[in-house]
Amino acid sequence: MSIASDRAAIKFTGLLPISEQGCCGGVLISSNMEVVDKQRSNGAADEHEPAVQRAILPSVAIVESTIAKARRTVTLALAASGVIVAGVMVERSWLLHDAEISAQRLASAERTAGAIRLADERLTMSAKMAAATGDEAWITRYEYYLPSIDTAIAEGLALAPKVVADRFESETKISNDKLVVLERLSFEAVRAGDSARAHATLESRAYVDNKTVLSVGAEHFTEAMVRAVETELLAKQARANVEMVLVSLAVAFGGTLMWRRLSSSLERSQGYFLDAQRVAASDLLTGMANRVSLRDALSAAMRHASQQDQALSLLMIDLDRFKPVNDRLGHQVGDAVLTQAALRMSRMLRQGELLARYGGDEFAVLIPACGDVASVVAIAERLVLAVSAPMLIGGHAVEIGATIGIARFPQDATVEDELLHRADLALYKAKAERRGSVCCYDTDMAEAPVSQSGAEQALRVALDSGQIVPFYQPVVDLRSRRVLSLEILSRWRHPQRGLVPPVDFIPQAEASGMIGKLTLSVLRQACLDARQFDPDLRLSINVAAEQMQDRTLADQFLSVLRETGFDPRRLEVELTENALVRDIEAARQVIGLLKGAGMTIALDDFGTGYSSLAYLSELPVDKLKIDRAFIRALHQRAERPKVIAAVIGLSRSLGVEVIAEGVESERDAEALLALGCGSAQGFLFARPMDAAAMLANAPRERMLRAV
Repeated sequence: MSIASDRAAIKFTGLLPISEQGCCGGVLISSNMEVVDKQRSNGAADEHEPAVQRAILPSVAIVESTIAKARRTVTLALAASGVIVAGVMVERSWLLHDAEISAQRLASAERTAGAIRLADERLTMSAKMAAATGDEAWITRYEYYLPSIDTAIAEGLALAPKVVADRFESETKISNDKLVVLERLSFEAVRAGDSARAHATLESRAYVDNKTVLSVGAEHFTEAMVRAVETELLAKQARANVEMVLVSLAVAFGGTLMWRRLSSSLERSQGYFLDAQRVAASDLLTGMANRVSLRDALSAAMRHASQQDQALSLLMIDLDRFKPVNDRLGHQVGDAVLTQAALRMSRMLRQGELLARYGGDEFAVLIPACGDVASVVAIAERLVLAVSAPMLIGGHAVEIGATIGIARFPQDATVEDELLHRADLALYKAKAERRGSVCCYDTDMAEAPVSQSGAEQALRVALDSGQIVPFYQPVVDLRSRRVLSLEILSRWRHPQRGLVPPVDFIPQAEASGMIGKLTLSVLRQACLDARQFDPDLRLSINVAAEQMQDRTLADQFLSVLRETGFDPRRLEVELTENALVRDIEAARQVIGLLKGAGMTIALDDFGTGYSSLAYLSELPVDKLKIDRAFIRALHQRAERPKVIAAVIGLSRSLGVEVIAEGVESERDAEALLALGCGSAQGFLFARPMDAAAMLANAPRERMLRAV
């Protein structure tokens, strides 16, 4: 589908057939003009839109007139094309016939040359056997074979062009006649009983020379015939090529005339038609149908489905992670991403299925005559996969996604607005559960958007008002219990709910695209708090999977560090396997930029994924943090200490420092120390606390060096 902004009509497209979704037949709504005309004729037009009516309705007559003229021109073009094609076919047939005749002549010439050589050998053998044995039976056989060579020579002369025939006669026929004379002389000697004279005649210089001339002549004849036939074929091909050039010129000239005729007709109506349809039907950015067109098509499709006792499905699509892309890379890249996403989705649809841009980064798909849940979900999943593939926009690697909500007519709603609303409810539910998912409407979703929208708005207010604050949990040296660094953790000081743990709002921040802003906000506050801490203390902060795809992450962190005066060498960036598995190459580049700025990298929650060892060996990681799940089972399973010891040994061999998370007892601390682990964090040493609590507890708990 074209994405030009001046596309004049709704496109019900789908370039890829989905044969496995056979239940979705699809009523074809041929154009937005038909939908508009039906609504207006049924009195459905808004009384406040007379200007739109005047702009659109005349364009219908213009289009019909233009189509009629186009049909006449196309009919003429098809007739002319038929004549041209017929002529070309006749010419091709004639050329093939001539080529076949030439090939037959060439084959006959080769057979004739072979016959001459065979007859010559038979005659020579008969003559020599007669001379050797004195048996006149060989003379009789010679006389029997003699006419065959004359016949072959005569056939060769008849097949060849005059020049070839003259040379063949001079080289072959004369030599053959001389050979016959010599062979008859040898026969006379045989009859006289003089075998010596017979042998001498057949071995004479004259006999040998004429034999050679006859053999070479036969070969020359074959070669000359091949050249003659090839020359003849090339001449015919050249003539055919000239004829094809002339035909092509005639076609081009006729096509130009017909095109000019059609263009002159189109130009008279093009302006009115495009202007009216652009306003009425298309989204100017993506070239797809707009919201107005979608509602028109949905209304018509629902009426048709009701009359035919059919179902239809409506998909509401929200582009995931689009807002950060738009904010970070600018609206020009954002517009290109929207256009590319629309193009990809359009290619997943079939004829009769409508893709529309509903607004912002939301799209909708109308699937007529399809109410089967499995088939609709399969289509939706294809759309998610198409949008989720990486894009290269203006030199930027962009990765977005799509979440889809589905509502069906008449199962979920029988009114247009209600169907749209319930598709939205399904979309909200899908976004709340997991980005990139597909969800069908059910009756339990009525209140979902209220809580979803309210939570996002509350989180946005919390970020703007400074309610998201940093808490700190120390990482200590297991032997001396001296604090080595502080991990930055987020807490929400909610005015009504009190202190909200991160599990209740971090997923919401990631889903809504606010995680980047939240991370920078907490980092900024932590760097300011660190002015009161020991200057040798390091800080560590977690980053989300989405942030590890952002090549500007290092610059964003450096901007905050410069603003607050915090040394980049004191900052440690913690990332999980989830942050790597999405795009290992992009993560590798971001890690390189962070390390190049002086920061260190820690692999958090080590051991929870299937590929952690691979990441440890492939990426320039400075530290790894053994997940608390291993520590909890340290004394429960006999093999767990061996696993931890192996991880510590491997890390040492790679020059990577090990930190144990979730240490809650002295028994755990002593076991880890015995296994060779030097650093740990957990409730045994301190629970997460804010800066004020850190400063208050520092002297008593020795959590800080001199402050």
